[in-house]
Amino acid sequence: MSAKSFWATLAISVVLAGAAEWKDFGPAEFLWPTDRVWSAEQDNTAPCGSIASPNNTNRTEFPMTNGRVALVAQDESYNITLSISYSDDPKSNSEFTTLISPSKFKEMELGHTCVDVTDPPKSVTSGDYATLQMIYASQFDHNENETFYACADIKFVEASAFKTTIPCFNATEEDDSNTTNEWTYHHTSTAASSTASSTSTSSSSQNSVGGSNNGSSSGGGSGLSKGGIAGAVIGSVVGACLILAAALLLYRCNAQKNRVIRQQKFEQGLGKDSASTPSVGMNKLSK
Repeated sequence: MSAKSFWATLAISVVLAGAAEWKDFGPAEFLWPTDRVWSAEQDNTAPCGSIASPNNTNRTEFPMTNGRVALVAQDESYNITLSISYSDDPKSNSEFTTLISPSKFKEMELGHTCVDVTDPPKSVTSGDYATLQMIYASQFDHNENETFYACADIKFVEASAFKTTIPCFNATEEDDSNTTNEWTYHHTSTAASSTASSTSTSSSSQNSVGGSNNGSSSGGGSGLSKGGIAGAVIGSVVGACLILAAALLLYRCNAQKNRVIRQQKFEQGLGKDSASTPSVGMNKLSK
């Protein structure tokens, strides 16, 4: 493995292992742009599942072109709807325009998923505010699907002024119980209703958001326990990688230090010899 590949793998592993520890959140959330503060009491309440309001002084800058969204899930999530509102502070679902429908985004496995979003309409200019919304179903707290909401508040900027590296990649834990019926979300630039692209994993749910379970969407069990297992496995890999990286760094630092010390001793030795060795007199040479 090349050094570049090693550090890329290590970085992804660190993000995967630490995502659930950054802050409390529900079955899924926005990793980027930064989402509103999660609230267990409000996460089933439209439109944003949070008691917080937009902070216009701290909105995430979002490029006018080639925008992407990074999502993270700690429990299986289904029938995801990704929408956007160009209002400063949307109060209802009716203020949002659908970017990706549940028929296109059927399932999101544990881990990280990256999707592309189309550019805003021409009426939107740099400096305008918007709010991204995710609606999805999950069996996070109960043995039947519930509808969850999450929002991320953004501020559009010109692509030339956008300097952020979006932490966007696909790294999910596949469900071993269903390895068939894999599907891929394809971006269609000419369709007004199709606005993002993302490669996902197998789908076992056809229910609408907030619909009944009917045994087709998710296996039983606690999302926290599954997330804990995944985190433990990934964490052990990260720990091994960090130990290896630290050992390599320490070895290189010690080797460099030893080279410097040897060079200094060598130079000091040369100076001492030239300064302390007496000249041989001509009279001694003649004897």
